[in-house]
Amino acid sequence: MKKSVISLILISIISIAVNAQQTEINYPKNDFRNPLGITNYLAGNFGELRTNHFHSGIDIKTNQKEGYKVYAAADGYISRINVSPRGYGNAIYIDHPNGYTTVYGHLQKFNDDIQKYVRDYQYSHQSFAVEIYPKKNELTVKSGDVIALSGNSGSSGGPHLHFEVRDTKTEEPLNPFLFGFDIPDTSKPLINGLYAYPIDGTVNGKKSRLVISNGAALDVSGKIGFGIKTYDKQNGADNMNGTYKISLFVNDEPHFVFTADRLNWDDMRGINRLIDYEDKSKNFSWVYQLFQPDGNPLKMFSDVKNHGIIEAEGGKTYSIRIETMDFAGNKNTVNFKINGKATPAKTPKNPDALIFYWDKENHFKKDGIEIFMPKGTIYDDLEFKYRKSENGKYFIHDWNVPVHTYYTIAIEPEGIPSGQLGKAVIKREYQYRGAWKSEFIPAEYRDGRVIAQVRDFGAFSVDIDNTKPSITPVNIKENSTFTASNGVIRFTIKDSQTGIGGFSAFIDGNWVLAEYDQKTNRLTIDLNREGISNGKHQLELKVWDEKENTATYTANFNKN
Repeated sequence: MKKSVISLILISIISIAVNAQQTEINYPKNDFRNPLGITNYLAGNFGELRTNHFHSGIDIKTNQKEGYKVYAAADGYISRINVSPRGYGNAIYIDHPNGYTTVYGHLQKFNDDIQKYVRDYQYSHQSFAVEIYPKKNELTVKSGDVIALSGNSGSSGGPHLHFEVRDTKTEEPLNPFLFGFDIPDTSKPLINGLYAYPIDGTVNGKKSRLVISNGAALDVSGKIGFGIKTYDKQNGADNMNGTYKISLFVNDEPHFVFTADRLNWDDMRGINRLIDYEDKSKNFSWVYQLFQPDGNPLKMFSDVKNHGIIEAEGGKTYSIRIETMDFAGNKNTVNFKINGKATPAKTPKNPDALIFYWDKENHFKKDGIEIFMPKGTIYDDLEFKYRKSENGKYFIHDWNVPVHTYYTIAIEPEGIPSGQLGKAVIKREYQYRGAWKSEFIPAEYRDGRVIAQVRDFGAFSVDIDNTKPSITPVNIKENSTFTASNGVIRFTIKDSQTGIGGFSAFIDGNWVLAEYDQKTNRLTIDLNREGISNGKHQLELKVWDEKENTATYTANFNKN
């Protein structure tokens, strides 16, 4: 018995020491310079809530313009270069001797040396989208070197520089404010909503989410949790950015704390369990839920007691305080009380319900559909809901419930000619903000079933993608003439089902670099940059989707 007690004490001491070490990391405050030569105002900050992910850096405004010089934040070498029609667009990653990596995204173009390095790689691989990992010290930079110009490439919503600091070993993004990039901030965070969630009980006699106010007195029974809608602003910008820290106190004792210091890519989608996912799906509203299950792998929580859930005892009154704080230390607080009432009788569970467990593998097979979920696919245990409609759609649980990792769905196709099964896809339908949406998921036909990896619930069915992408010329037709001052050929390319899978452009039979911006569906070929000589030429553009349906456009043109 004594040995057990001593062991527990030692474990506690070690745990306290480890936690103390983690909170006392001395991040270098003077190693990195401003990546832009202008005053920094933020359009987005670290840990901000985004669809399916947290924002992993800071978005520095560029006065709604492109073309500002982007500087290396410190000495180092370029360890990665990305060119993509989505995501970060044109991006540079620099590893530094201090153990951190800086990332620069949505760039307009790279400096001349890097641009040549990238173009050589693109031509050798005949691909616009590339991910390059130069050898260590192959492309070295010094602090203050111009590495690129700021832009709007990738999934950017407007011109800005996306800037990150990562742990080089783990690739985990860290809050740039920890490294001295804290922007002047004299305003406390905003609190735009406060909510009570009866988890297994009632709030003011209700069993559904309740909007509450600062200073309220609530009658509660059983298990309850709380949520808050909060934003922060930095000086010089009106953008509603993320809040750095949110703390829930019960009788002045910490009960649940969320802090945006560090992210992990594998856990990122856990944001969908942190927020009120149903409210986000229906109303595009972002509410932090200050109670979390074991099934949420996020490591952004501390001082958690009982998962953040409060079990109110009858006859007791509890003082609740929720405190929001930005990195500069500005705070905003709400206070209210809850009065514990007698716990109501529990609703008996359905003995016939099929339970899917978050910490186990789950398998389901019925009516020609089979589902396999690995351990950790869902965040909470759930009573699995299923039905098949008369028109052959399989309704798999509830699209307002989030899913963390991919799971396998296999459907036996009905009424599809065997010659078409190679083009089979899985169609998912769901409601978002009151409207029906569809997505087409690439699938494989194997052993009599159409099989796909999916990451959401919804209404699933088998569909056929036989549709070629569309190619719409913007400024070219047969025998068009282009000059040195007007030497860019433009197209709009789209696909209505599985999406653009790739493209290739050829002039006089030779592959040439074409650039594609997914958010605008715009594909361009710069004749001057690609060294196309004066005279008559033939252009061929091929665009294909994820099921290799290919569209082709050809035209002769002149260059003067």
